[in-house]
Amino acid sequence: MKIIDTVLPPPAEKAVAMSLEDKSMIKKKQNEKIGGIDYKNFLTGTPPLGKPFTFVSLFSGAGIGDYGLKLAGGLCLAACEIDPHRSAVHRANIGAHVWGNIREDKENLIATLDGKKIDLLIATPPCQGFSTANARRGLREDPNHASKDERNHLFFEALYVARKLKPTVIIFENVPNFLVRKIRSENGKMIGRVHEFISASLSEYVGLQEVICFSEIGVPQRRRRSVAIFVRNDKFSDPSNILTNYLSPENWPAQPSGTPSNIIEAINDLQALDGIDETTAISPLDPLHQVPHHSEKHYSWISSIPHGSGKSAWENKCSYCGDEQTPIFTVHCNNCGAEMKNRPHVANKDGSIRAIKGFKTSYKRMLPNELAPTITTASGHFSSDLKLHPTQNRVLSARECARLQAIPDSFTWPPEQHFRKGYLIREMIGEAVPPLVTYRFGIAIANLINASQL
Repeated sequence: MKIIDTVLPPPAEKAVAMSLEDKSMIKKKQNEKIGGIDYKNFLTGTPPLGKPFTFVSLFSGAGIGDYGLKLAGGLCLAACEIDPHRSAVHRANIGAHVWGNIREDKENLIATLDGKKIDLLIATPPCQGFSTANARRGLREDPNHASKDERNHLFFEALYVARKLKPTVIIFENVPNFLVRKIRSENGKMIGRVHEFISASLSEYVGLQEVICFSEIGVPQRRRRSVAIFVRNDKFSDPSNILTNYLSPENWPAQPSGTPSNIIEAINDLQALDGIDETTAISPLDPLHQVPHHSEKHYSWISSIPHGSGKSAWENKCSYCGDEQTPIFTVHCNNCGAEMKNRPHVANKDGSIRAIKGFKTSYKRMLPNELAPTITTASGHFSSDLKLHPTQNRVLSARECARLQAIPDSFTWPPEQHFRKGYLIREMIGEAVPPLVTYRFGIAIANLINASQL
């Protein structure tokens, strides 16, 4: 893990050394932590319950991350999500009141929580403007570009709510570039990186900010994310030590056993599917376990990729002479000259074909002996980056994506969200914080809050 920034107490306030009582308390509570959990048991939605704590969720999405906090013993006092479909799923699983537009509703949200004890505030603001693609284009250093998308400033709204509510702990989660993105202040007068604005705004807190891969937490995919975790200065005599012992990700309790070591282990209990037609593309037992069926042309691109190879349709061999040496992004065989219609192509007006422009990782199978790549909102698009099943002729189903996001099967998907063959559900799954991550963090919060009450 790489530490991006550590926020220290204000220089004017000399940190008080941790008392023997605090040290004894931490040792005692660490020993009382929930030890390991069984991964398969977690997926049933019945992991060990932690001690009660309260939380508020901002940019809550469908409540998938909040579900992990609920399983850990958390009570959601309020949530905020602008999309009505996502908020409906949140209500079905969490049961809390969900406010809408944070810019319009934040004062009402704050007012309804007046006088209530809030242990945790979790904020996962929209990440589109902080994406890796923008970083590759050099836009991470361009604050003017960031200002073109108003969603990039929504984390300021979360900071406003946090300052008003003063929860014991605050956590931000987002894509890796989130913390280091250069951005303008809301009034446009100041320029800084996101982590600098967060640190300055939460001066009454001690925090750590880092980038981790959630596979280290037990999630069976390569999912790198930035997390920023803060604890209030006035809650403990040495909040920095409390932060390290309880809230640093490497110290989170409830380490799962039996976690899948690769994608096949994570999803091999599910029914085999095939994208050749509608009858083979759906499981009759699970509406989430279905995939798009493809045209004959597109299916030939997918089915020609050797199973388990991790290769892409750009590398398919010539179906006439078997040549495998024709370069990628080429659709005419170097050996026999035949058109390679089992590679991605479009037809010209005269009937000839030309290669589709794309990336090396498009139309590509996942490797069966590795963890899954990052599950995204575009999991149903076979032409997108690394979306094809390792050994079957299709993309992953929404259920498989949920498994790879460590979403318990007990999570409820209201029937009205199943339209468009579940593409909206795929988006909700792809953008979520894996519940196993929030569950383990929630158990850490429960231990911390329980200790603070002694």
